[in-house]
Amino acid sequence: MTTATAEAAHNPVVKLLVKGFNPMERRLLDGTVKLSERRAPRIELVADADATDADVVLIDAQETSALQWAAAQPWLAGKPAIWAGAKAVRPQHTLVERHLKWPILPVLLYRAIEHAQLAPRATPAPAPAAASRSVLVIDDSLAVRNHLQSLLERAGATVTTAASAEEGIALTATQPFACVLMDVLMPGIDGFEACRRIKAKRAHLPVVMLTSKSSPFDRVRGKMAGCDTYLTKPVDPVQLRETVGRHLPSLNTNA
Repeated sequence: MTTATAEAAHNPVVKLLVKGFNPMERRLLDGTVKLSERRAPRIELVADADATDADVVLIDAQETSALQWAAAQPWLAGKPAIWAGAKAVRPQHTLVERHLKWPILPVLLYRAIEHAQLAPRATPAPAPAAASRSVLVIDDSLAVRNHLQSLLERAGATVTTAASAEEGIALTATQPFACVLMDVLMPGIDGFEACRRIKAKRAHLPVVMLTSKSSPFDRVRGKMAGCDTYLTKPVDPVQLRETVGRHLPSLNTNA
């Protein structure tokens, strides 16, 4: 793997859908996207056909076709969005001046995601009593899975492990876990996407992300995926038990 390829693999990606803007602005956008390949976050433009997969939507509020498109997308209300030149926006959306400073676009994306997180969220329902000590650990490393299982079982948890995001997603669909601990960087589906899929089916299931990626932007991405807590590796045993204990009240956090 080349240095450039390695950097790209570990550079957090923001999927951006852009509606409107003139040809010159689009060229400036393309240049910003190109520069982001070696920076954090790396920007990936999304086509209209994949609009709902976007992490952020950027809308030219002074272009009629862009406004008409936005008005026809009911899912946009719950998506981080930046409106350039609008007079007013929803509380969870971000308003900026029409003439964007394209070099600071990555910062604007970060702020839009963070701002959307401040919107009121429903209070999670308590975990079912039958699942009060049941934890799912998802990590592609056998050593990490065994380590986490040992720490949690010592505290009284019942632990199930999965070696991939795909396996973990399937398990959450059939078993009443009280909490999920999940790695971010895994082959195939990464932790962010896995969290989105789990939350789409079980919105109130707590998900704790475990990763060596600790930048503020990574934390925001984890929140946008729906995770409830974000812990960095190597995991501190005391912090792990205290974190999981918030979701499993019966856990022995002094083990």
